[in-house]
Amino acid sequence: MPRAIAVLFLVFCATACAHLSVIHLSKAPWVPGTQTTLSTRHWTFVFRGDYQDGRLMLQGTALPREDEIPSWATWAQDLWIQVYLSDASGRVLASDLRLYLPLDIRKGVPLEFHLAPKSVGAEGPLSVS
Repeated sequence: MPRAIAVLFLVFCATACAHLSVIHLSKAPWVPGTQTTLSTRHWTFVFRGDYQDGRLMLQGTALPREDEIPSWATWAQDLWIQVYLSDASGRVLASDLRLYLPLDIRKGVPLEFHLAPKSVGAEGPLSVS
């Protein structure tokens, strides 16, 4: 009997963690055609979302927060930025990852992401993290 309980517990844990969630990240509402700002600890993202060829597209600029990045940090060897589209419960519906090679971060980082959600998620507004 204890073995059966342990197996059931493992199955429960596996199904409880079966989806990616971004409930813990900063987020902004997905509002197509509207300029949106999302601030995180080190960056401010200014972007606009639109629909293009059946996908969601996000374009904008990532700007370093002057109060959080030391003045001597003027460039990055490589910078990874990932965007997540999530439903009201924080479940990730789509994501896109970009690698930016050496760049001057003080000028800001141009962003362009393409998102192709496989489902619409829970009822309610969509968010970008």
